[in-house]
Amino acid sequence: MIRSHDPKGGMGPAFYITARENELVDDPLALTIGQGPSGDYLTYWDETDGDRDAKGVLWARCSHTESRNGRPVGRHVGELHPDRQYSTMLHRHCGVGGCPARTPDKRYLHLVTKDERLENGTVRTIHPPVCLDHAAGYAASDPRLRNGYTALLVGASALWGVIGTTYAAVGSHAVRPDPGGQPQLLPYGTDGLRWVLANRLVRDLTDVEEVDLHRVLRESPR
Repeated sequence: MIRSHDPKGGMGPAFYITARENELVDDPLALTIGQGPSGDYLTYWDETDGDRDAKGVLWARCSHTESRNGRPVGRHVGELHPDRQYSTMLHRHCGVGGCPARTPDKRYLHLVTKDERLENGTVRTIHPPVCLDHAAGYAASDPRLRNGYTALLVGASALWGVIGTTYAAVGSHAVRPDPGGQPQLLPYGTDGLRWVLANRLVRDLTDVEEVDLHRVLRESPR
């Protein structure tokens, strides 16, 4: 199971991927029903090419409050920004600084909790890696890690799917969230993704080595 310390999977400190108070998710009234060769599907009234990922899944729109150099600014609200979470997970950039996170030995450092580990040894997570420069501060300040974490150097991983809200058609144009409206974990390739509005990208970490974080930070060249 993937959990975080708040229901929307956020972080406490103002990391790169945290949303800011003036960054707003688009109104659900912007959603409607599209028609295609494979049947009806969820879409925006004015859908553009950037609204779907490479797998064809529709993503929640969220505004950006950023400086001229593209850095988020303003008071954080403790949630993950959908676009920045997606981009850091896709490109495996650091969730704290938005910078490249690849280590000198060409792996990625992840700090994971027990509930992110599956029985087969795979780690399933919505949390991007962290670079060596930001790792110590991340470990000390993210509330998600307060009850313990494991540091992993990850050599291989794959995009697994998304977390999102499933919608249902109401009449010929309107849609509404399924009863309960709770976000769901859905793997890529599932037909039900046609009716999902995603807001978190999920990655499976497979080639992992458990390490001592402080030793890695001492011994790794910068």
